Amino acid sequence: MKPRYLTKTRFKLACECPEKLYYTAKKEYPDKKNTDPFMLSLAEGGFQVG
Repeated sequence: MKPRYLTKTRFKLACECPEKLYYTAKKEYPDKKNTDPFMLSLAEGGFQVG
């Protein structure tokens, strides 16, 4: 088992919600942000000001 270190990013995530820290980077609970077409299009388009 690979050790999971408490990085600055994971610390900030835990401050927001302790449950998120437990579920991050677990294979059983994939991150839907990486597969959501809307989120991917926002990332590809960059900042848009209307």
